[in-house]
Amino acid sequence: MGDQKSEIDRDEVRKILKKLKDNLAEFESGKGTRNDISVHGNITNADLGQYPAVQGLVASTTTAYTQIKTQYDSFLQSYDGIIQALERIVGNHDEKEQQNAAAANRTLANGSGATPTTSNTSAY
Repeated sequence: MGDQKSEIDRDEVRKILKKLKDNLAEFESGKGTRNDISVHGNITNADLGQYPAVQGLVASTTTAYTQIKTQYDSFLQSYDGIIQALERIVGNHDEKEQQNAAAANRTLANGSGATPTTSNTSAY
C-alpha cells in the first residue's frame, strides 16, 4: 500500500451524509415508521372479530407482517450502517491528513529545509 494515495472529496461526502441522515429521519417520522408499523401493521382478531374465516386471514397477515417488519428493520439498520461507515471514512481521512501535516511540520522544525506547502501537504 506504500505508493497508493487516498483522496476523497470530504465536503461532497459531508453533503451526501447530510442527505442520507435527513432521509433516514424521514423514515423515522410520520406514517411508516417502525413504531407505526408495530402499532398499525398487523391485522388481529380484535380488528376483524372472532369468526372462523378470520383465523386464516390473521395467520396469513401475521406471517406477512413479521416478514415486512423484519425486512424494514434490516433496511433501516443497513441504511444507518452506511451513514456510520461514511462518517468513519471522513473522520479517518481527516485524522490522517492532520497526522501528515504534523509530520511535515516536525520535519521542518528538525531543520530539513523543506517547507510545508499546499503541494506537499493539503492541510498546510
